[in-house]
Amino acid sequence: MIAGYSCKPVFQYQFRPLSNQDHVAQDGGFCVILYENRILSFSTYDVNGRFMDELCFSLPGRVMQCFFSLLRIAGSWLGSSPMDLRSEGAAPYASSFAFDGYDPIRIWGMNDLICEPACSESGFFARHLYVLFEDVANLFAENGIRLTLDGFTWDANTIRPFRRNQLYSSGQLGVI
Repeated sequence: MIAGYSCKPVFQYQFRPLSNQDHVAQDGGFCVILYENRILSFSTYDVNGRFMDELCFSLPGRVMQCFFSLLRIAGSWLGSSPMDLRSEGAAPYASSFAFDGYDPIRIWGMNDLICEPACSESGFFARHLYVLFEDVANLFAENGIRLTLDGFTWDANTIRPFRRNQLYSSGQLGVI
C-alpha cells in the first residue's frame, strides 16, 4: 500500500486554536493521522480551516504493535467515553481524538477538564484520554517525532519527512 488515502487510519489527532474575546487564532491548527501501513501524516491548516501542507513520516512496524497494545488496554473505558467533552470556561483550543474502532471524541478545554475533581465524569474521561494520547506520543517520540496537545515537531537527525508525491516519483512504491 502507498502512503495515504488508500490505507485505513488507526489514530487521528486534530488541534484547532479557537478565537475568543481574549485570544485571536494565529493559524488553523494541525492534524496527525497514523495509517495502518505505518505512515504518519502531519497536515497544517490556515486560520480559515483550509489545508496548507502535508508531510509524511515512515515509522517502524514496532510502532503499530505497541499502538494496538495500548488500544486494547484502553478498550475498557474508550467505548463508553462521551463523544463531546467541554470545560466550563472559554477554551483556547479544541481537540479531536480518533482511535481505530471507536467514535471520535471532541474536547474543548482539555487542560481544564483534566483538573476536574476525581468524581467528575468528564474529568475521568479527559484524564484517561490524555494518558492514552501521551502513551501514543511517547511511541512517536521514540522515533524522533514530538507530538503534544498543541504542537508537532521532529528531530531531523532521527527521521526525515517526505511528501506523498515523492513516493511515486522515486519508485519506492513497494518499499513502505
